Order: sequence, then C-alpha cells, then structure tokens
Amino acid sequence: MLTRPERLALLLNLMGDEATDLARQGVNGDALDQLESALEDFQSYPPTSEEVDLVLDDFSLFFRMALDNAEQEADAEEEEQPHTLRLMHGTEEAFEMEHVQLKRFESPELVGDVVTDLNQMHPYQVARALRHESPITAAIVLRRLADEHAAKTLEFLPELKRPSVFMELATPCTAKSLVQERVLRKTLEMAMAVEQRDHDKDATDQMSNLVRSLPRKLRKPMLDELGERDAALAEAVRRKLYRFEDIEKLGNRDLQKLLGQCQTDTLVCALQKASEEMLEFVLANMSRRAKETLQEEMEFKTDASEDEIDEAQSALVTVLANLAESGEVRLD
Repeated sequence: MLTRPERLALLLNLMGDEATDLARQGVNGDALDQLESALEDFQSYPPTSEEVDLVLDDFSLFFRMALDNAEQEADAEEEEQPHTLRLMHGTEEAFEMEHVQLKRFESPELVGDVVTDLNQMHPYQVARALRHESPITAAIVLRRLADEHAAKTLEFLPELKRPSVFMELATPCTAKSLVQERVLRKTLEMAMAVEQRDHDKDATDQMSNLVRSLPRKLRKPMLDELGERDAALAEAVRRKLYRFEDIEKLGNRDLQKLLGQCQTDTLVCALQKASEEMLEFVLANMSRRAKETLQEEMEFKTDASEDEIDEAQSALVTVLANLAESGEVRLD
C-alpha cells in the first residue's frame, strides 16, 4: 500500500518536472523531505502499472468531486440571480438584457478514438470543458486537435486565459502519455455534457459596459482599484472602454487634435465602413487639402479586408483613449 507522500510523488512523476517544481513550493519541513525521498525511490524503482492506475483513479475521483462541488456552487449562485438584468441610466430608462440560449449541439457519432472524437466536438464544447483548467491542461488538449479546431477552441476560451494557454503551447509537454490520455478522455466527457451554447458575454465586455455607464470622475478610481487586484483584467477593460463610434462624441477642436495624430493611410482604412454621419463629421474638420487627399485615397482604397479595417479603427481608438485619459480631449 502506497503512503500519502508516495502517492503524491507518483502523481507528480507522471505530470512532469514543472508540476513537481510547483508542488515543492507548496510544502516544507518533514513533508518536503518525505516527498523528495519518495521521488528518489521512484527514480530507482519505477511504479507498477497497478500503482499508477490506483493513483490516477484516486486523482480522477477527487477531481470529479471538486468539479461537481464547483458546479453546484455556480448553479446555486445562478438560481439566486434574476433571469433578466436591468441596467438603470441617469435618464431613468431601463434596458432589459435577456439571457438567450442558442440552438442545442447535435451529438456526433463517436468512433472510440479519443482524439478523433474530440475533433468532432464543436470548439465551443471543448472550450467550455477547459474553461476552469490550468493552461498546461488546456495545452495538452489543443496540441491534439486539428489546427483550425484548436484555433477556434482557443478563441472560445476566456479572454484572460488565452495568452497563458497560447504561451504554454510553445513549451514542450512533459506530462506522461498516460496522463495525457486521461486528460483527453476527461475533456471529451465534459465536452459531451455541454448540450447548448449560451449567449454569454465576456467578463471584460460586461465590466467595460459598466465602467462606461459611470460618471467620468468615478472611472479612473474604479479602474485603479481593479488594477491593484487584477492588473491584466484592468488593462483588458481599459482597452474596451473606448470605441470607434465615440469619435462622433468629440467636439470640433478635439476631433482636430485626434486627426492631427493619425496617419492618413490609417484614417482611410478606418473610415471604409464608417457611417455617412461620421465621414461628414471628419471631413468637415479637415483642411481643404487634407480633405481632398483623404477623399481621393478613399476612392482608390476600396478593397480593405475586415481585419485591416478593424486594425485601423483600433489604432484610432488607442489614440482617442490616450488623449481622453490625459485630459486633452473630452467626450460629450
């Protein structure tokens, strides 16, 4: 019968050096000595297949219990929330945002090969199965998916998790093949339990909408407070706080300041799909020569891709955000 330190050492041995180093940071004293001793023993005397199965079964059981407990807590919180959220503005006008559920996923015909079956699942289902997992675990799954499937799955992951998962993909996987197989099968099981896609918003979208509804004098203190707790989330919210259509809220002089810091080619591309009102507003605040140049280039530049337009508009929004936060321009 394996002791507790031996079970932990066996599990860490299967998970690889990175997991072992992280575990060492969480223990000390006699517990650390016992763990190191057990790790050395397994180097000299590898565990039997029965011992491996025993430890992995225990881990799977406790993991399932923890996951079920987390889901129960989430369900309890959801039951306490009303089905319709009401956001009150200064005009006392109420806007209702109903929780809309989309079409249910069709169950694929599984063939028994876990990699093939995972690739048959919708990327959203796989992403939902991985949303609470570590970047290491998510990377194990994404490495086994087809490139396009992996890319879409990464896109459906929470925004703040994507960079760490992407960086983990560049790191060689050190987990034993048996552990990887268990991860893939558990992910498939959880993905199959996702029967429909919820029309839910990213946390950064919700928070940026909330901050935009606050009086301007309260925005900076709120973002500063958020930054002290979660710098990455605060930066993500700050990036979404200003939008391309906000340009129409500028006064004439402030718009001229913005245009003075923008490259003509960027402006040409950004205005490709702008409203007629915005285009007229921009042209009205340019000199005759600059106006003629812009109109001439816009006549020739008509084949910009969606990505190019989005990139150009984002560049203008970045300039707008810098000017607004420095107090050089004001959005009415």
